[in-house]
Amino acid sequence: MDPNSRRNILLLFASQAIALSSTITMLTYSALVGKMLTGSVAMATIPGACAVIGAALTAYPASMLMKRYGRKRGFQLGALFALLSGLLTFYGIFSANFYIFTIGVLTHGVFQSFAAFYRFAAMEVTPADYHKQAVSYVLAGGLFAALIAPSAAQLFEANFYLPIPYAGTYTLVIALSFLTQFILLFLKFPDHRPPAGQPREEGTKPPLWRVLRRPAFICASLNAAGGYLMMSYVMTSSPIEIVEYCGFQVSDAASVIQWHSAAMFLPAFFTGTLIARYGSVKIILAGMICFATSASFAIQGLELINFYGSLILLGFGWNFMFTAGTTLLERAYSPADKAHVQGINDFVVYGLTAMATLTSGFMLENFGWENMNKMVFGLLGLLLLVTLWYVVTERKTFGVEAS
Repeated sequence: MDPNSRRNILLLFASQAIALSSTITMLTYSALVGKMLTGSVAMATIPGACAVIGAALTAYPASMLMKRYGRKRGFQLGALFALLSGLLTFYGIFSANFYIFTIGVLTHGVFQSFAAFYRFAAMEVTPADYHKQAVSYVLAGGLFAALIAPSAAQLFEANFYLPIPYAGTYTLVIALSFLTQFILLFLKFPDHRPPAGQPREEGTKPPLWRVLRRPAFICASLNAAGGYLMMSYVMTSSPIEIVEYCGFQVSDAASVIQWHSAAMFLPAFFTGTLIARYGSVKIILAGMICFATSASFAIQGLELINFYGSLILLGFGWNFMFTAGTTLLERAYSPADKAHVQGINDFVVYGLTAMATLTSGFMLENFGWENMNKMVFGLLGLLLLVTLWYVVTERKTFGVEAS
């Protein structure tokens, strides 16, 4: 790998770390702020759901915008939405206005949709035989976010805008948006423009139904979306369960989320190598095992050790399924229709995750923590059937093992 590729991977790694620090701060406290502003557990997860809805609605337009104007400009535009989000959420808390706060969290979803393409950009700045590792290394930036974000949020909370709860925390989002813009200044992507006098290749826009019927797209997208859905479904409601129902401290909930976030990204240092060696499908199946074990652990009790164990395994499961789903998606597009397929994929991922996040608080209030985790097994069964169908289809079509 040439020095420029290494430099870009390092910058994308840093951008990912900063973006996820912002996202972890935004979403960890959004349910608690929602509960504070409305007094309702069912409504508490609505702001977090709106962030995912914002990401879902802008995933495809973001991909098309970057196809036309380039990754760097798209990423810089996304960072502007992070700044706007920080301002709106801070003002919503300062004025005790739930609706302004929710709009601010939704705006952060727009930033998240642009930042989600850091992982695809990693494949564009590295040789083909290094794509799986590149995706994994960029996602590893989340580990630093998991380690830094909670402490940084507590620092801002303790030093700004007291005694208004959580107001200082959301000023961290504003600060991180400026840091993101600074890092992005140094990104340099390969110049794919045609020589002078030759027309620009615009690529193709395949019909939606043709993309949705590709076996590789179905398997890759549904497993990435399923991993995100299950993770968000359980993680979003866990701070409320820990604090409101089990009586533990806010600091306990923040610690559990911190360990969960670390578990989401720690495997990224070796997930790409595992995928390169064993194939995407086997790593997806390993992720399913982690999710099943996580749900089993959560059902066993309501002690802090159960929350730590469940959420850590939840993070491992997400990493395996999301990273392997991303690398498997390469089999579902050609260079000409890459932007369209990537945009549709992220719309599916964030759209399904939004539904899970939106209903998480309602499910917790009406069905309880144990039953929520039992539902994970049903979804895992469906994803397992989809994955096995893909393996059989690949064998029949190409006569080779799906990977």
